[in-house]
Amino acid sequence: MPIMKKKLILLLVLGLASINFSLFAQQRDARKRAEFDALKEKRVAFITKVVELSAEEAKGFWPLFNELQDKKFELNQQLKKTLYEFRKSEKEGKKHTESEYKEMVDLSVQSKITEAKLDEEYVAKFVKVISYEKIFRYQQAELQFARQLLDQRRDSDSDKQKQ
Repeated sequence: MPIMKKKLILLLVLGLASINFSLFAQQRDARKRAEFDALKEKRVAFITKVVELSAEEAKGFWPLFNELQDKKFELNQQLKKTLYEFRKSEKEGKKHTESEYKEMVDLSVQSKITEAKLDEEYVAKFVKVISYEKIFRYQQAELQFARQLLDQRRDSDSDKQKQ
């Protein structure tokens, strides 16, 4: 078989393999997205039930809630990206200075302060659509939902170890 034909076949095989990998990655991403969306739906249902939101309250509460979550998500993504890059440079052999470590600690603290300020800002918005009692129930429901997720993950990990 001529060399040109072998190269063409090799390129074709590599092309098909890359398409398969790409499709697999897309399917994995779609599956993760579906799992994330299902989790969000469970969270909404859980909070709605625990807080006992009326239809009118839910109409005002959920857009604010989603807005807050989007802002917190963006804040956390920025922090995670910066910390990832910092740790990556360490793994690559970079020796950080005390000043650089201080920057990372300060960044982490500032992120928590910003998140607390967001919570404060949104409580002021929530109270326009639901009572403080329901805001309190919402805060407790968030903690309870997170605990349930952790318990489920722990149980799942425990089951996997037993197998």
